[in-house]
Amino acid sequence: MTQLTELDYKNRLPDTPVKLCLSLFTGALMPHSLWQSKPFRRKFLLRALIMPVSTFKMLNMITQHPAYPELLQAQPRLPCRLHRPYLSNRLTRRECTDAIIFHYKKVTTLLDEAAFIKHLSAEGIRLCSFSGKDGGDYYINFISTRKLDREGEASLILKRADGQMLAEITFTLCEKKQQTVIITGGLQGPNNPDSQQIVQAATKNLYGIFPKKLVFEALLVLARLFNVSRILAVSNKAHVYSSLRYKNRQKHMHADYDSFWEMVGGVPGERAMFSLPLATTRKGYEEIASKKRAEYRRRYELLDMMTAQIETGFRLKVAMSF
Repeated sequence: MTQLTELDYKNRLPDTPVKLCLSLFTGALMPHSLWQSKPFRRKFLLRALIMPVSTFKMLNMITQHPAYPELLQAQPRLPCRLHRPYLSNRLTRRECTDAIIFHYKKVTTLLDEAAFIKHLSAEGIRLCSFSGKDGGDYYINFISTRKLDREGEASLILKRADGQMLAEITFTLCEKKQQTVIITGGLQGPNNPDSQQIVQAATKNLYGIFPKKLVFEALLVLARLFNVSRILAVSNKAHVYSSLRYKNRQKHMHADYDSFWEMVGGVPGERAMFSLPLATTRKGYEEIASKKRAEYRRRYELLDMMTAQIETGFRLKVAMSF
């Protein structure tokens, strides 16, 4: 069996969609342990036969991608992504197909080869790092992780220096009317027994900025750099876990999407999605009580520092791609 860890893996990858499909079905290629399951492989082939067009397009995108080996390893469910509800329960299979293909095409043009592969790694790309009020370090990574693959192809994840996840926002770049649009399919905080205490402590150390609000602000920076014209976000009803197929997974939804999108200025729209602002507004110092101005100043300084770090890391690559 061809394993992803073998030295000659890249040279032995199937070079056509049909060959890739057969290699995955027979077990000749197993990019992840989940492909070791014969029932999983049989379901893959059956659904591929039921959905031949979308499956072919997906496998063709994978085999033609310049980072084919790394992409398949990082996203081992990508060949069967369209066989299950994805991103939003209000999207058609064709829309999901087009979105995924556009996403990887776009990100490939925005990042050089090394950066693209880095964003597929377990660590992702470090976008920014900063210290909180107590001196503790925090960082935000841009990453494509299989753990969040039902909600989108890329994520921004805020963590403490010790690796504790504080917030993650997951999205896919897609094209609507020849404009680049972000669809945000996931927003989660920590899933620890003491998650409330963890978030409260982080908010205090981040000068009153909620962790989820911070990753949303980071998403707005990327949206500007990626020349995004609109940001859409799934509501509670449109979340992929609200699909009948994932009824038993609804317990994984710990966020009230509607409340958060409304808090950041989102407006409910068609297909149970929110339209989010491309920029947030800040209070003027004259609007803030004098005893709170120092806290707000540090809050804005943190946001400005985060923005500058992200822009420094991405602007040159983005400018060269247009």
